[in-house]
Amino acid sequence: MAVNKKEWFMIDNKPIYLTHGNYGGSLKCAFHDKLNWQRKLEFNPHHFINYELFDELIKSRNQLSNFLDCDSKNLVFFPNPSTALNTVIKSLNLNEKDEVLTSNHEYGALDKTWDFYSRKKGYKYIKVNIDIPFNDEESFVKSFKKKINNNTKVIFLSHITSSTALLFPVKKICEIARENDIITIIDGAHVPGHINLSISEINPDVYVGACHKWMCTPKGVSFLYTKKSFQNNVEPLVISWGWKGEIFQKESEYINWHQWQGTNDLSSFLTIPSTINFFNENNWNKVSQECRELIIELKNKFLKLNSNCMPTSFNDKYLTQMLSFTVNQSHKIVKEILTDSRKILSFQKKIFEKANIHIPVILWNEKVFMRVSVQAYNKPSDIDKMFEMLKSFNLL
Repeated sequence: MAVNKKEWFMIDNKPIYLTHGNYGGSLKCAFHDKLNWQRKLEFNPHHFINYELFDELIKSRNQLSNFLDCDSKNLVFFPNPSTALNTVIKSLNLNEKDEVLTSNHEYGALDKTWDFYSRKKGYKYIKVNIDIPFNDEESFVKSFKKKINNNTKVIFLSHITSSTALLFPVKKICEIARENDIITIIDGAHVPGHINLSISEINPDVYVGACHKWMCTPKGVSFLYTKKSFQNNVEPLVISWGWKGEIFQKESEYINWHQWQGTNDLSSFLTIPSTINFFNENNWNKVSQECRELIIELKNKFLKLNSNCMPTSFNDKYLTQMLSFTVNQSHKIVKEILTDSRKILSFQKKIFEKANIHIPVILWNEKVFMRVSVQAYNKPSDIDKMFEMLKSFNLL
């Protein structure tokens, strides 16, 4: 593995950082680019906001749309995927007879959002049970097909799941949904910069992604893609100057509605060009592949050891730069977490204090998991240290 490029990142050199999937980690070039834009903003706010900002947002969005393979007029920046998806979910015209189909692997905050609005409007939020280990696309697709009926109006699905770190066949599900006149909403929070992405090829109605995770921009950079035919269905979360306004003639109506919602610091959105330029200069596809190879080695090592740690998939096709795995479920700490999830943070802190490792502990489907993320700043010895930690805690 040729990576181990901590000098590229703002990330602290001292801890072993295996939690990139949680909050990302900014490239130095993107971080300093953000500071330059902030200086411009604060040096002359009136001039920058009125005469420069929106042109620069267009440039940034154009580069992002090329990176994502979609029309830039269907793309708008958001601070995070949860806010973008709340905008969409709140707008859906659903009633008591309707059903939203999803999986049991979705991000907890979005489960809460769907639960809130399904209770408010009366529709059903139905989870398709996808067992782990997940090794087979055909059984996944069959499970969804079985649950589709005349009341199914929306399919909501993660492209790469958060808790279980699995790559789901969203393109196939979107094809099935179109055949049945069902709206598709894809949560791609972990996808941009992680795997190659063509939104046009997947062809969903809505796709949401984060750039501050695997694209390594500063925090607060995400996007909402909405197919043009569906844009009138997505109302802005905040009604402001862009709503039915005449002031922003350069943008599409959809972008006007969602982009201008008060005086915000949009400097992080302008770091997309410098980030993509860095990717191009450093052959980021090769970097990602080397990180993924280390994840596959990790998965294979678990199998060779015949340990209590069970990966969520044995099929390399569904693994990316993250791997989730169960730990020894009979351990005292694990049993405590199963009865009180608030103990997760104290356990994570204990791991850090004892082993100098940051790694997320996850409660999912009544089992305790850990999830390791490998980014360009990691090296094979980080994984060796993780195995030592698991052994010292009797979790292996």
